[in-house]
Amino acid sequence: MIEVIFLGVGAAIPMRGGSNACYLVRAGDVRILIDCGPAILQQLDAVGISPAEITHVFFTHRHGDHTLGYPMLMLWYELEDSHRPPTLIASALTFGVLDTLMSTALGRVNGITEQAPRITVPQFAVGQTQIHPDVLLTSVPMTHADFAPALGLRIEVRGQGVLAFTGDTLPNDNIALLAREADLLVHEATYCATLNPEYANGAYGHSTAQIAGRNARAAGAKRLALVHVDAMYEGQQQALLDEARREFTGEVCLPVAGLCLTVGTA
Repeated sequence: MIEVIFLGVGAAIPMRGGSNACYLVRAGDVRILIDCGPAILQQLDAVGISPAEITHVFFTHRHGDHTLGYPMLMLWYELEDSHRPPTLIASALTFGVLDTLMSTALGRVNGITEQAPRITVPQFAVGQTQIHPDVLLTSVPMTHADFAPALGLRIEVRGQGVLAFTGDTLPNDNIALLAREADLLVHEATYCATLNPEYANGAYGHSTAQIAGRNARAAGAKRLALVHVDAMYEGQQQALLDEARREFTGEVCLPVAGLCLTVGTA
């Protein structure tokens, strides 16, 4: 079966005690880390996962809450040099930022970082990468920010199911392609249209729980997880759940850090 471990679920400024949105997908021998925020080593340790388990890291975009942990993650491999670094997957723009972060924060250490395999995916077109005979990744352009154009990720595991991660995004037509008949759609819901109707159409490069519910319904997704929730909704999370459920009749959840959801059968 496929496991999705929510390492963090918060927006750029997470709720008290929370951390930035980040996920680990386990599918057979494949372990895909999606994004790498400032607290990545602590997030992994909190759920008992060693960086040694990670086989691939996918970066949705360059913003710091999705990339600032990269130097520290790679430092782990530099210091634990008996472990091969994971394959890194990003656009050329994002790779440029990751290299700058590494050179600024740590410079060259033991050369392990430079040995990490890389897969460069297109920033403004759909890209497909077969990372395993049974695992196909499809990166899909989202609508986020001119400074930080973003990619969503679709993971298809043969015989098990389909996962879709929007990353940060405003409403856009590509979400239907990304999430088509997904067993689980992990959709950012930074804002709540019920509590902030001025954000009903999305704002500042982000979506609402209402938009997430509509997209899940339109795509024919089976389950919906709301993530990247703004800290201002602390104590009001039920409003986001209710809002999404008015749009989507499938299962809706608002994960907490450490939650593991499964897709498929053992």
